[in-house]
Amino acid sequence: MHHRKLKNYILLQNLANGLVSPFMSFLAAVIGVPSVGISLVSSATSFFSGVVQLPLRRVRRIELLLKLSTLLLAVLWLIMAFIAYGNPLAYLITYILIAGVGGANSFAWALIMERLSRGSRGWVLANFSFYGAIGSLLATLVTGFIVGSNYVIMHYVFLASASLILINAVNVWSIELTDPNDQAIKEPLSLLRGNSKLARFLLINTLFAIVWSFAWPLFPLAQVYLLNMNVEQLAIVNVISGVSTIALQRFVGRWFDRNRRLVMFLGRFLLVTFPLSYALANNVYVIYLANTVAGFTNSASNIAYIGFVYDNAEDRRTAVSLYNLFYGVGTLIGSLISGSLVTVVAGYVGLRNSIRYMLLGDAAARAVTAMLYMGV
Repeated sequence: MHHRKLKNYILLQNLANGLVSPFMSFLAAVIGVPSVGISLVSSATSFFSGVVQLPLRRVRRIELLLKLSTLLLAVLWLIMAFIAYGNPLAYLITYILIAGVGGANSFAWALIMERLSRGSRGWVLANFSFYGAIGSLLATLVTGFIVGSNYVIMHYVFLASASLILINAVNVWSIELTDPNDQAIKEPLSLLRGNSKLARFLLINTLFAIVWSFAWPLFPLAQVYLLNMNVEQLAIVNVISGVSTIALQRFVGRWFDRNRRLVMFLGRFLLVTFPLSYALANNVYVIYLANTVAGFTNSASNIAYIGFVYDNAEDRRTAVSLYNLFYGVGTLIGSLISGSLVTVVAGYVGLRNSIRYMLLGDAAARAVTAMLYMGV
């Protein structure tokens, strides 16, 4: 199954993503993208990637989808480097395209991981996520310390990301995969009607996606207007999160194989830490401390929820695409409500207080919604 090439692939792909992805919402705020546009940037990866996956579930040549989407991603990051960055509208459109193509890419990767992880979900998914986390961590550290507050350098960072993804396309071009155990593909409604356990999980996950993503447009606003953070400090936040993830990834994978429900609950419940920390912090060091928790929440997100979908559907192509579609729709709803509401609330209490109050409200909503995972 080309294990070595696939491990190299996830390492390089996350290296490329780590250079740019943690900074996209922050940079949108810096270059003047309006708050609703920041909402779109914050939710683009989940929503637009989810939208493209349902029609792609009938594609049989999954490895070809992986190759072509990787190649197209390289082209789009080149466009970001040379044309779009600095122009709010072009930046928004290009990033939405990147999110859509990235969705096709992650869908192909999810189906490949489903094949590889049969028999030991938590351990295999954690192993591959471990390699990905290393790549992302190194890259984020590099970007933060090179860019700092000199945002024009991001042109070169986008170029570096495009180059790495292009190398990755060459890396996987010779991979060929077959799966004699592929199940018949069902229509979405048929799948949900015949699988109440999966339908209930998708409903709970979508509700959580709405309250989770509500804070996403608020985070870059808090970083810019409450804490006056720069790219270097944002990189440190992501590095702390990354180191914690690398440390805990395999432990969480083994724990998930033993106690799935508890890991799924804690993976969501502990996400209250982040809106609380941004709402209450008076300096960036509080944010650094809070992000040590991300090791557990990131590890659970990489393993637990997609692992549940793999194990509770015969037609995994449709199940994975529905999981990502509903999650994406939920994140778009939450982000757009937040991005629109912050402007309204700011008219009454000022921007800084509106950010704080909305983050506190979201922390409470996350805690309540996380309880629903105990019933899946």
